[in-house]
Amino acid sequence: MAKNLIFSFDDMGSKKDAATRTVVRYFARAGSHIVQGDISPNIKRSSGVSYREMMLTFADSQVVTFSIKQSGDIFQVKLNGRVVPLKHQDDQVAAIGEMVGMMDAGRSKFQVAMAKVRIQLPDSIRTAAPRMEIALQEKSMALDTAIAMIKDNIAALSV
Repeated sequence: MAKNLIFSFDDMGSKKDAATRTVVRYFARAGSHIVQGDISPNIKRSSGVSYREMMLTFADSQVVTFSIKQSGDIFQVKLNGRVVPLKHQDDQVAAIGEMVGMMDAGRSKFQVAMAKVRIQLPDSIRTAAPRMEIALQEKSMALDTAIAMIKDNIAALSV
């Protein structure tokens, strides 16, 4: 069986990395658009295998992480942080199509899970609401005082 390899382990991470551009192009052809692609500059080791990671973030916020061995083969694939099996390990173009199918199948479930996530704002971000509330209360009190003065003036004129 002939291998259809895209990745070159030694070139990954360099500025002239053709593999990243090729992966972006194949995913775009399959209908999933990548908004960010990062390659880990560090070589990792797991289960006796040395690999580099390529993280791809898509327009719908899904994340695919490829672990690529020194031979250029895909060692492991994670979809949104979960390891998923691939049927087409030898044909990386077919594997990309398989990943797009998995992303499409789980898109609605992923979007529901993302909608439930509460994001805590950093302490450095302040809203103007408390100061605006104080300003509006002061303005309201000033208007109440002005109305009371005008009512007194009207009462004094009508006597």
